[in-house]
Amino acid sequence: MNWLIVVAGGKGQRLNLKFNKIFAGLNRFPLLYWTLKPFEKSKTIDNIVISARKEDLKKIKTILAKYKLKKVKDVVDAKDSRQNSTFEVLKLLKTRMKNNDLVGIHNAVNPFVTQDEIGKVYGAAKKWGASLLAYPAKDTVKIVGKDEFVAETPLREKCWYAQTPQVSTFKNLWKAHARAAGQNFVGTDDAQLLERIGVKVRIVPCSLQNFKITFPQDLLIAEQIVRKLRTSKVKH
Repeated sequence: MNWLIVVAGGKGQRLNLKFNKIFAGLNRFPLLYWTLKPFEKSKTIDNIVISARKEDLKKIKTILAKYKLKKVKDVVDAKDSRQNSTFEVLKLLKTRMKNNDLVGIHNAVNPFVTQDEIGKVYGAAKKWGASLLAYPAKDTVKIVGKDEFVAETPLREKCWYAQTPQVSTFKNLWKAHARAAGQNFVGTDDAQLLERIGVKVRIVPCSLQNFKITFPQDLLIAEQIVRKLRTSKVKH
């Protein structure tokens, strides 16, 4: 069985909003609708769980009912961080998941992943044990030390921008999160936690459209993408 955990505990501060950015409007629909739509339609996904702040749960459930998003089985209260929220969902679903079930973690504000990308990243996780969507870096990346001087310049062809979903077997994801929690380690994403327990994570290339909406200009780009999707044949 294939699961998806959607982490939606944001506050919208960097978008200069006074509410969670999953409720921001895009072409008369909330951003969360655009995020869930491809997963709802995907033949790859069986069950979805959303993690969000307690004050947002009621509004999210209203959106789910209004747009008949039936694959969402649970909406649970988020913890103090994305990582802790994900681990909490894994704890809640532990008795319902099998070790070889695939679990994807997806940012609630990555609204433009395609059904094709979903199928490919879950397919890669089934074959390799873990995978994530990403696209190659188009700019040179600098590694900087604490003194703010450049410490290293990695080869650009080896650098990728990680996106979501990031997918793994439940067994590996549980082990990765449990070890991080036991060691008080905070990672940048789930793939890093998997790397720490020796799991090799396979890169699956995705479109530049699969990006995380973070700043006000990102919403403007999202509006353009939505207009494009309305006339496109790409399955979203």
